[in-house]
Amino acid sequence: MNAKHTLRSQLRRQARLFSLEEFSEEDEQSCAALLQYSGYTSSERLFAYAPLASEVGITELLQHAITHKSLALPVCTENGNLVFYTVESLDELTAGRYGILEPLKKSIVEPSKKDVMLVPALAYSRIGERLGRGKGYYDRYLASHPEVFSIGICRRYQLLEAIPTDAWDERVKTVLCAGEFY
Repeated sequence: MNAKHTLRSQLRRQARLFSLEEFSEEDEQSCAALLQYSGYTSSERLFAYAPLASEVGITELLQHAITHKSLALPVCTENGNLVFYTVESLDELTAGRYGILEPLKKSIVEPSKKDVMLVPALAYSRIGERLGRGKGYYDRYLASHPEVFSIGICRRYQLLEAIPTDAWDERVKTVLCAGEFY
């Protein structure tokens, strides 16, 4: 078993030890910090994700983007890519591939340098190394869209000193954890 696979297994086991209530304060701290962050306040669109239970609860941010900016959420395609679509209401999200909530496939959008992207992961390091779920969706997307300002968002137990990486792994530009940027 390689180092990434072992680390993913450890993090998944660790996540099951916590209740969602234990993370509400640090999730709220991260949401509040992002809402005040100049990179977000000056952005035109938020590219984000519909959070799984093991990911930072960002529903407040999604709603803020719908109301005050523009929101785009991804769909995982069969050929291993992400495609982002504009979201006008969180009520339009339905379970898609892998059981992840996805938007209606109405209006495809591509990021620009005026946008911010929140990137989910199982873990991050302070220098932006990312351990995803192992399919490479975000690595490929970030590699093909280097202009977007990418922010990794995680909980304290997911912020590690170092993460094993391969040549194809893409880093995020900054990491947000429990209200602190790294």
